[in-house]
Amino acid sequence: MRDKFRFVVILLVFLLGTLALARQILVGRDQDTSEKIALPILGGIPKFELIDQYSDSFSADNLKGKVTLTDFIFTTCPSVCPMMTQKKLKVFRRHQNNSKFQSLSITVNPAYDSPERLKTYAESYGIEDKKWLFLTGDEKKIHRLAWEGFKVGSKTELVNHSPYFILSDSQQRIRGYYNSDDQYAMKKLKKEIIQLLNETD
Repeated sequence: MRDKFRFVVILLVFLLGTLALARQILVGRDQDTSEKIALPILGGIPKFELIDQYSDSFSADNLKGKVTLTDFIFTTCPSVCPMMTQKKLKVFRRHQNNSKFQSLSITVNPAYDSPERLKTYAESYGIEDKKWLFLTGDEKKIHRLAWEGFKVGSKTELVNHSPYFILSDSQQRIRGYYNSDDQYAMKKLKKEIIQLLNETD
């Protein structure tokens, strides 16, 4: 009787172990498959023209052929913006030598954030690379670009900006939104930048 009981217990342990192993293999396959799935196309970026921190013109045409990481900030922001810039800087450093990658930060307070002030802000973070541009311009145009183009921020108040990073591909298409305050989202962003860079000719 005891031998039968032991046999049943051993058989159950073996079956449970086999099921756990099979589940692990299937989950691994699903993860591998998901990594190869193309990122969704969430919209297109409209035409625009702004001024960077070097007082040079920057338009939507400058997005062609580049994987671009964009956010909306302002230089006198006391809380969210410095955190966003610090986190974005870590991502930027990984890809700054890749000719297919660039970063944009668009001010939501253009009345104050002149090219000179944006340049000073960028330099305070050690950013002097022209692959990370800080843009300013007409307030109404920036508001329209944020709300209707990138689909972030507030419909009524430009300064109520989004804490999200926006990833676009070489064809000026938005491929992802990532909450800068979400650790999982930031890990996802890092993987998906690499995925888009690998897909860019």
